[in-house]
Amino acid sequence: MNKKKRLYAGWFIGLLFLFFSSWQLISHFYDQQVLNQHEEFLQQKTYSFIRLIENDQANFEEIATDYVEDSEERITRINSEGDILFDTFNPALSGSRSQRPEVKAVMEGNSFGQSLRMSPTLDQEVLYVAIPLRKNGDIREIIRMAEPSSSFLPEANQMKQAIFLVNFAFWIILAISIFVILRRRNRPVETILPVIKQIINEPKQQKMIMQTSSAWRELYQNINTLSQQMGDTYHAYTSSEKQFYTLLNELMVGVFIIDETGKLVFINEVLIEQLNITSNTKEQPFSSVITEPQLVQMIYQTHEINTVNKEIRITKSNRLLDVTIRAFQESGYIFGIAYDMTRISQLEKLQKDFVGNVTHELKTPITSLIGFIETLLDGAKDDPQTLESFLKIMQKDAHRLQNLVQEIIQLSKTANINNVITSVNVYERIEDTVHDYTTVIDEKNINVEVTGPKEMILHTNVELFQPICKNLIENAVHYVSYNGNVVIRFYQREDYFVFSVEDDGIGISQEEQERIFERFYRVDKARSRNSGGNGLGLAIVKDYSELLDGRIDVESFPGLGAKFTVTLPIMY
Repeated sequence: MNKKKRLYAGWFIGLLFLFFSSWQLISHFYDQQVLNQHEEFLQQKTYSFIRLIENDQANFEEIATDYVEDSEERITRINSEGDILFDTFNPALSGSRSQRPEVKAVMEGNSFGQSLRMSPTLDQEVLYVAIPLRKNGDIREIIRMAEPSSSFLPEANQMKQAIFLVNFAFWIILAISIFVILRRRNRPVETILPVIKQIINEPKQQKMIMQTSSAWRELYQNINTLSQQMGDTYHAYTSSEKQFYTLLNELMVGVFIIDETGKLVFINEVLIEQLNITSNTKEQPFSSVITEPQLVQMIYQTHEINTVNKEIRITKSNRLLDVTIRAFQESGYIFGIAYDMTRISQLEKLQKDFVGNVTHELKTPITSLIGFIETLLDGAKDDPQTLESFLKIMQKDAHRLQNLVQEIIQLSKTANINNVITSVNVYERIEDTVHDYTTVIDEKNINVEVTGPKEMILHTNVELFQPICKNLIENAVHYVSYNGNVVIRFYQREDYFVFSVEDDGIGISQEEQERIFERFYRVDKARSRNSGGNGLGLAIVKDYSELLDGRIDVESFPGLGAKFTVTLPIMY
């Protein structure tokens, strides 16, 4: 083998080594990121499950089974000694898991444990995350969630294949360029060097060599071709960069990029809205655009720690953001992603409030029933007058409990309502609903007036429309004064059906009007309890009106009654 062939062979082996080394590094980094992200996902899902069972330990097995239904995930309940109490994959599974890495890490005092290993039970590679439940600082139980790697790695491998192809294409182009340079290194460098510099410094401008020497014609033609290709590659790169930034701008999460000099080279519209930024953001120092103190502090922290993750509350917009910032040491660039957690935080609060309210509402009638039953058992049952009085009160509390359960079921089954459109005679439907409250109407001597076309037919979803009528009429009947008036009107206005219920009862203040559609909120709590109200009726009306693409409005003043108006689009 001559010297020239050895040179080419050496370069080829070197480039091949660098190619496989770079791919191993990229592959390892990518796999680690996928694993870390899924570990964090399983942690968050485990914490969500723990919050779900905090107040319902008795139904642990049922809740756990429903939680992982239709998924490949698995929940294991382990006691403080490492013994299995329950497993959703195999409820009969038992034995000690104290020597499993994730369980052992928790038992040694860590806040959580995780491991990726082969599962003897499932006979496949599984990602485990274990989180302790503590009481007075001691481990009470351990909740372990697992998911086979086959459920998330195949999707990651598709992206990994794309990265491999890009990396392979890059090294092919690099190898071709190097071999071209090696082949022509002994040619007239003085002629081609200015052209190469032009290509490097101004890639978008093509530089041509105009020479008539036949001896070097092929060299000059190749340089001209290379110049043209570099120009095309540069244009393709700039086009890809523009498409990349366009894609980032279309994402539903906030994104920003800072270069090595500290300039903000990109920030998408979502993050601008999240941070409530109004100034011009193009090519400025990031500190003049991003002024949120906590976010600025996180950016500076990336100089010491490559990756920073934190939830912060934005001062200007009062949004809760989950921000992850990563610094790339090779390029000096800083890349940040911000997820808007405001709605999720609000939903978590609503969930906690809902559970608390339900518990309170159920507790009151149950406590009353237990108290009266115990009193009767203690001897009050022997007094016929007392017995009858207590039974009537117990019947009232039982009906109240029944109504509460029915309305909670109705409120929770929104997603299961059939989207079936039928024809309804509005006048007859309202008359039937009013008839259901005849006892209360007669007892309070209420004058109920129904105004509207008796032959009017409405095409709508009865499962949604009926509860709207029922709850508005029920509210009016319960809150109107004795000898009061309730006026029910319905009519067509352009392409909309308008339905209103007006009473001359206690009325609603302006401050309370903003909250009356919240679940379990009541204007007059004492009166609501006496009448059996539980604060769910108007919440159902609002939800069902929106499901019918309509809206509900309220007009009211304290002491002057209230008027609720539902406006629905007419379906033909």
